[in-house]
Amino acid sequence: MGLEISVTGQPSKRGPLRRAPAPERVVEEIGTWLHANAADTLRSTRLGEAEPGTPALLVDLHPAAEAVRIVAPPDAPIAVTAPTTAAGPGYHRYVARLLSRMGEELDVAWAAGNEQDAAGDGALQAGRADVERQHLIWLRATLLRVREARERGLGAVQLCRVDGDRFAIDGPLATVLGPRDDHWLDRAIADPRVAIDAWPWWADAMDARYLLDRALSLMWTAVRWRIPALDGEAELLDEIVGLLHKAYPLDPSLPYPWREWCELLSLGGPAYRPSAVVIERAATATGPLVGYRRSPVTVVHGGWALEIPGSFAERWADGEWWGGEAGRAITLAAVPTGNGTSPMSAEAFLRQVGGDLGPDALTHSHGPVVGRARLGVDPSSGVEVAVLEGYSAVVGSGAALRIVIDDPTDWEWALQMWRSLEPA
Repeated sequence: MGLEISVTGQPSKRGPLRRAPAPERVVEEIGTWLHANAADTLRSTRLGEAEPGTPALLVDLHPAAEAVRIVAPPDAPIAVTAPTTAAGPGYHRYVARLLSRMGEELDVAWAAGNEQDAAGDGALQAGRADVERQHLIWLRATLLRVREARERGLGAVQLCRVDGDRFAIDGPLATVLGPRDDHWLDRAIADPRVAIDAWPWWADAMDARYLLDRALSLMWTAVRWRIPALDGEAELLDEIVGLLHKAYPLDPSLPYPWREWCELLSLGGPAYRPSAVVIERAATATGPLVGYRRSPVTVVHGGWALEIPGSFAERWADGEWWGGEAGRAITLAAVPTGNGTSPMSAEAFLRQVGGDLGPDALTHSHGPVVGRARLGVDPSSGVEVAVLEGYSAVVGSGAALRIVIDDPTDWEWALQMWRSLEPA
């Protein structure tokens, strides 16, 4: 279990009839307030519903942290949940201060959201020493589990908050600020303060180190290291470059990722011109390059795993995962199979969903996985593209994979992707 801030809030009653505002009005006011008062940290807000008739607002304040979840049920207090473990004590304290200010300015009375928190708004008033201690206790327990997994021969543990993705590393631990090796792990267990560098927001100050680590969080986990081509990618580049430009004048002595900084500017096109300092430092920089997505990434969706190029953009919608880049795209959907009391066999699933693929359908079998697929052409968009429609199954679970390629010479790649799909 990670650390989180959990509070409930009661908006003040308003108007001649002294009534609390409607839930929709509450989340709208909170969203407006955040855009005005947290502009330096706010990455996005997403309005939805926790359940029918219950508005919810997801607030993204840091690339390493899970979204803050604000739910406004009818005839009940607002509920706020903010996981803070991944970003660190500085982030925890920032969110607490932000909610306190919000309560004061929007006239919301906060109370503890669970029995572990202090009474009243004590969950927002924890001192620096207590927050720091709790984070270090959590981290040491986590690192002990990582070492135990290492001794049992299991794979790397990932502390990064990245939806559905597993990064490929040689060491035992992937953090949002890069991989850590066994030597670091042993030192950090002996002295948890060694592990401070695993958090991108350790101190309370929003200084040059904070700005640099915020940029590094995005560079390690989010950048695809190619020319921006899809929605949001150019904006991501702008965000990172802006953070680096703000950090450097505040503290030029920090270990900036000079080569990667120069690379991002080159990917941005003519509008970005590296300064003489960036070019000079990049020319002499050494060591491994920042960026997990320089290597293949394993995406996990619906109980299935697929290794994809790290350059792929990704999105999840309507129960499907989509990944792609120029000329290549994959859509993956997966479902449990069976009648509620017994799982369906893999062969029965393929007969049910792949029976219309025809007598020339391709088949494959690898361990418990069996598959069936068809190659074809789809002219529906006005431009002919090659398509592989494939299904894979094991007992109790089935997956559908659609691969679209512009270049016919990519057939072998498409087939390899389908055949590599396996249970997670």
